[in-house]
Amino acid sequence: MIDVDEAQRIVLAHARPLPTEDVPLRDALYRTLAADVRCDVDNPPFDRSIMDGYAVRAADTGRIANPAECAKASATLRVAGRIAAGQQPRRPLQPGEAIRINTGAPIPPGADAVVRVEDTESANDGRDVLIRTAVEPGNFITPRAAYVKAGDVVLQTGMLLTPAEIGVAAGAGAAKLTVYRTPTVSILATGDELVDVDQKPAGAQIRNSNQYQLEALVRSAHATPAVLGVARDNRVELRRKVDEALLCDVCCITGGVSMGEFDFVPEVLAECGVTIHFQKMAIKPGRPVIFGTTPRGGLVFALPGNPVSSFIGFELLVRPALAALQGRPNELPMFMPASLVGSLPPPGKRRAFMPARARLGHDGGWRVEPLRWHGSGDTFGLAGANVMIMRPPGAPPTREGDSVSVLWIGGFAG
Repeated sequence: MIDVDEAQRIVLAHARPLPTEDVPLRDALYRTLAADVRCDVDNPPFDRSIMDGYAVRAADTGRIANPAECAKASATLRVAGRIAAGQQPRRPLQPGEAIRINTGAPIPPGADAVVRVEDTESANDGRDVLIRTAVEPGNFITPRAAYVKAGDVVLQTGMLLTPAEIGVAAGAGAAKLTVYRTPTVSILATGDELVDVDQKPAGAQIRNSNQYQLEALVRSAHATPAVLGVARDNRVELRRKVDEALLCDVCCITGGVSMGEFDFVPEVLAECGVTIHFQKMAIKPGRPVIFGTTPRGGLVFALPGNPVSSFIGFELLVRPALAALQGRPNELPMFMPASLVGSLPPPGKRRAFMPARARLGHDGGWRVEPLRWHGSGDTFGLAGANVMIMRPPGAPPTREGDSVSVLWIGGFAG
């Protein structure tokens, strides 16, 4: 058996970024950027008003040296027009004038401040405006290029493009983006006992929850699943299915990886030319896990058939591998400390994981409560889990309020 850290090191050493492609901006959500994005214009492209109000010369508002007296200042200015957002000023502002201006509109030449409409009063049937507050130059004005200058890098290679980054790219004029290709992930379950979700199990049968769980996990990692169904415990059928599964960038197989009479997966993978890099990981649950590579560089993960074990194997190994294939090589599982609700016995000689629910406490710290579950075969024990409590090997018993380490799961990042 190898430790989790060593297993992750081996996986990431073989998970190299996929080729890049150019995609329209609207198709780039949750893709990973493969080339910097630079803004093509100053932003904002002109001095712009932050508020609805009046563009003025600060010197005309009764500006005084003592800010504490500003509320007492007043001035009456002639209204010389209006500028709405999207309109260009028609002429420069002259001394003694004010121009009505809307939020986002360009500041007219000659003006150096904006007075909020709340600090003014219309006079003389709207021909004049009474300024109730003295202002300083620059008041409620965003200068040209205050956000970014033309040519500035606004998005860097390796960034995951969330809705916020899509908005940034749009503001920068990036109609197309260069991104890493999305990995395809084949999902193959094995076992004579498996029936699909719409069938009621009979006798020794169980539902194939792993297929749906893994499909959801792959989607949460922003990859494309290719579901291949079930391979029965038959070497010929398994070989045919594995040959098909290995055509994808990543292959995820569940079940048949241990040492049982019908656990054919290791032998069949070897027959298909897969180089096995490790076969056991020192964790509980989830020890029998295989990682291998194909001659063309594809990644192969054979995970345990028990659903909780399969889930943990995905989070520890497959998710960071998928991130690396998409150009994000350093996205290892994120652990954080949390205060335990309840108590836990010693974990034993292997690193132990258990489903749990983390919540923010009143003090702003995280509190975590283990969920009721009955071991690695209990898929229902994952309901409501947003973390796994991780206990290092040989750890002592833990009590209420002790600090424990938790792993965010399912793509949830706090």
